[in-house]
Amino acid sequence: MKAILILNVGTPAEPTARGLRQFYKFFFSDPFVFDMPGWSRWLLRNFIILPFRAPKTAKDYKKIWLENGSPLKVYTEELCENLQKSLDPSKNRIVVAMGMAYSEPFISDTMSRLQRQGVRDILILPLFPQYSTATTGSLIHGVEQAAAKWEEVPRMVMVDDLYSELAFVNAWASLINKHLPRDNPGTNVEHVIFSYHGLPEKNIKKADENNYCEFGSCCDVISEKNQSCYRAQCMQTTRSIVAALGWREDFYSIAFQSRFGRDPWIQPYLDEHLIQLAGGGVKRVAVATPSFVSDCLETIHEIGIEYRKLFIEHGGEELILIPNLNNDENWFSAVVQIIENHLNA
Repeated sequence: MKAILILNVGTPAEPTARGLRQFYKFFFSDPFVFDMPGWSRWLLRNFIILPFRAPKTAKDYKKIWLENGSPLKVYTEELCENLQKSLDPSKNRIVVAMGMAYSEPFISDTMSRLQRQGVRDILILPLFPQYSTATTGSLIHGVEQAAAKWEEVPRMVMVDDLYSELAFVNAWASLINKHLPRDNPGTNVEHVIFSYHGLPEKNIKKADENNYCEFGSCCDVISEKNQSCYRAQCMQTTRSIVAALGWREDFYSIAFQSRFGRDPWIQPYLDEHLIQLAGGGVKRVAVATPSFVSDCLETIHEIGIEYRKLFIEHGGEELILIPNLNNDENWFSAVVQIIENHLNA
């Protein structure tokens, strides 16, 4: 039997301080995410995050919570259900499963269930378009740890570089066209920002085995030297989507969001970039977030609420957050196409 394993980071089970503490207990324990000594993570988690950050963030989650739960989990579940229904039934039986890093269903539990079901081959789809050790690397490590406990380790193949899949690019281009029509995308906005989740610069440099990274023009082209670089993959994602849209270069830009702590993160920072645009007379902007596939706190609340307010406070008039792929039909079709291509490879 074969399985399709859909991976994501996870989400709080409920928008409460208790729910956030349970989620953060796992999230802030991950050395792939927080590259610091174990005792430092323990202090950060137990003396700052759990007592202070959890209650505050719970209030933010309540603002984005859907009727059936967290957007990230709701849309991931819909994706799995759609994929299960869409796979060719004439082929050998294939089960679609979901595994989360920091919440139920945990990767280890999902892998145990697949073992009991007699799965021998697993095609893994991490829902992170661009690779980083903090996301894809961490989750794949969890899968490998769980698989090592099987009596017979399953054959595992991963869908690499989702950002480079033509179906993914076209799904994003189609989605953006729904909100910014192709015939005149500047009618409602003057500028579009492609915003990606940030990473500390030290994480990029640590993964740079070729000492190639300069946080600049080194990301202009994907090559053997930077093909695994998160920043380079983000830049290429934008170039691919913009090429599909046929936009001119001065109509869009790239920025990074969600930085945490005092260390320098990859730039430009989205908040500072918005202030700069507003100061330069730009009144109406749109933001697309192709480092995510589902809307979450970092898109709906951070950009749609906090950064919209920031932009207006500094002279802007309107910030449009383009919804993520979520449960868009073209995205569902893209995933089916990507999976079937890899199953037939």
